[in-house]
Amino acid sequence: MFIINAELNQSGLAKAQLVSNNAQGAAVGAMEWVKQVGDTANYVELVGPPSDNNAATRANGFDTVLSQYPTLKKVGQEVANWDRTQGFNKMQSLLQANPNIKGVISGNDEMALGAIAALKEAGKLNQIKVGGFDGSPDAVDAVKAGTLAYTVMQPVAQFAQKAVEQADSFLKTGKTGAASEKQLFDCILITKENAGNFASPFVLKQ
Repeated sequence: MFIINAELNQSGLAKAQLVSNNAQGAAVGAMEWVKQVGDTANYVELVGPPSDNNAATRANGFDTVLSQYPTLKKVGQEVANWDRTQGFNKMQSLLQANPNIKGVISGNDEMALGAIAALKEAGKLNQIKVGGFDGSPDAVDAVKAGTLAYTVMQPVAQFAQKAVEQADSFLKTGKTGAASEKQLFDCILITKENAGNFASPFVLKQ
C-alpha cells in the first residue's frame, strides 16, 4: 500500500507514505502572514476538523511562529471544517465580535476564500489580510488578484511522481528504494510576486 498526502499514525501498514510537510508549510505561511499583516495586530484563525492531523499540524505551525510576537493577539478562532461556506459564516461571526482585526490566518484555501467573501461583503477586505494553504486554482487566482495575501502549495505532482517510481521499484525488486516509509515534501509559498509562475495548483512553469 502506498499512501499519498495522508498520514498514518502507525508505521508498517504502508510500504510508503508520501506527504506534504505541513509543519514547514505552516511556518513558511505564518512568516509571510506576519510580513504582510505586521507584528502588531489582533487576528483570528479558521481551523480544519479537530479529527484531522493536518488541521492540528498546521494550527501548531502557525502558533509556533505567531507566538514569537507578543503584540500579535489571537482574539478568535473557529472550526470551519475545510469548507468555503462555513468559512464565510464563521468569518461573519468573528468579524461581528472583533471588528478591529487586521488579519485572518486559515488552515486551508477553501475556508480562506469563504472569509474573503464575508470580508468583501462587509466592506473590510482592503483593511484585513487573509492567508491560505493548499495552492488550489481559486486561491492562486485570488493571490494574483490581490484578494488573498498568499497560499502555501502542497507539491502533489512531485510526490505523486515519486510514488509511481517507488511502486514500480517495489514491484520489480520488493523494495521502494526510499530511505524511510514516511517521506515529507516541502511546500511552496505562493505570493503575488510569483503567482504568475503557476499555471495550475500543481504545475510550476519552467
